[in-house]
Amino acid sequence: MKSTTCYNTRNGQPLHTYFSEGEALDGADYVKKKYGSVQEPYHCEKCGQWHLSPKDRQTPSKACVCCMGSAGTLKDLYETKEAAQARAKIIERERGITLTIYKCPHQNGYHLTQDKSNVGGKSWSKERKRKRR
Repeated sequence: MKSTTCYNTRNGQPLHTYFSEGEALDGADYVKKKYGSVQEPYHCEKCGQWHLSPKDRQTPSKACVCCMGSAGTLKDLYETKEAAQARAKIIERERGITLTIYKCPHQNGYHLTQDKSNVGGKSWSKERKRKRR
């Protein structure tokens, strides 16, 4: 089934949706056999379903409940610096945007930013956002 909420960032097409991890694993096996592409299932925080991602693009993250980006959405929190670096390289390669990695001042993990002044422990936390209003 195709998603009505989640889309491929490269081509804008709706993502295929799986209702369980097992179903997504079966889908990944099918894609590997049919197309030779190695896919990795992941649980989507946006829609609550499962999708597939090329293994070389897999950089697990979760929404940081403390930090917001300039668009007012929760920032992605990467568990390791290496995962954040991998995502930054993918974004630079695909979109031409250079990002900087910095440690989250509130949780154990790393964020990405285009704003060089955010590096070194600053972040747009909910508290700072409220103070600006």
